[in-house]
Amino acid sequence: MKFAFGHALHPDRPNGLGEFIDLSRLAEEMGFAMVMMGDTPALAGEHFTSLTLIAQNTSKVRLGSFISNPLMRHPVVATGGIATVDALANGRAFFGLSSGDSGVYNLGMKPATQAQLEEYIVTMQSLFDRGEAVFEGQTVRFNWAQRRIPIYMAPGGPKGLRLAGRIADGVFIESGFQQDAIDDAYAQIAAGAAEAGRSPDNIEMWWHARACFGDDRDDAIEKIQSGILGIGNRLGRFQQEGKFIPDHIWPKLQELKRRYDFLHHEEVKGKTGELANAHLLNELGLRDYLADRFAIVGDVDQWIERIATLREMGVKNIAFTALMPDKKGFLETMGQHIVPRFS
Repeated sequence: MKFAFGHALHPDRPNGLGEFIDLSRLAEEMGFAMVMMGDTPALAGEHFTSLTLIAQNTSKVRLGSFISNPLMRHPVVATGGIATVDALANGRAFFGLSSGDSGVYNLGMKPATQAQLEEYIVTMQSLFDRGEAVFEGQTVRFNWAQRRIPIYMAPGGPKGLRLAGRIADGVFIESGFQQDAIDDAYAQIAAGAAEAGRSPDNIEMWWHARACFGDDRDDAIEKIQSGILGIGNRLGRFQQEGKFIPDHIWPKLQELKRRYDFLHHEEVKGKTGELANAHLLNELGLRDYLADRFAIVGDVDQWIERIATLREMGVKNIAFTALMPDKKGFLETMGQHIVPRFS
């Protein structure tokens, strides 16, 4: 089992630059396989600049987008950006794409359709492979690719999972830690791979988790209420069908979606002032459901038990978003107690 750490550069915060560099280095020292950066311009530093800092301050980990979208940049611009990072990192980069979250909502836009996402990914792959593609009816070109940089997706529903099976090099699965959802995710990816004549064994699979250490489960949940809500907000988008969401939970997710404030998407208790979203976790009665489905929380013993169970359920690799208040402590605890045990 491998672990990945996704965080963000916040130049506006005291020592934001230094902290970002220190955490990137520490994640590598603690045995993480990936260090990643979100792509949400309204909330964090510029994406490719931030990835460059990771590239310059690490030497072994893979690095890339967790996660970008097909709406903010022309695919030639995105191809050039990640190719530059890859050159600086000596071939360690990947590019992650989904339909869009805070990165698009804070621009007043709606998420991309599956068709838009597929066209964008196929365009980037063609630019890497042939230096030319047709995008939105126009021929586009790119002439200095050194290799085909892997493209990952982050789907949470059956259509996205099947698309990932057809075209992605890797996938961050966002459907949660329920056995039925886990089994279906693998089935959808395998079905998509079969449609494209591929083997699912050639697609690297990760599971996205919200995570925090604490004195116990309740203490850890309290520290990342907004983080748990953020992934719940994504779960409530589009359709209920195929997501294994109980009927009594679906209306609560729709209310969460209606009231969720994307400008506070990365709020962290004790770090970002007043919390705009956190109260919704208990108010809407979603606390236990979302924590059980998406989170790894508690003390070290509870973590060990949880990850052992997840591995038995079929979870292979786990990617964390850094929404815990003590990121340094999180990485050190992972390096001392979790990574050596499960790697």
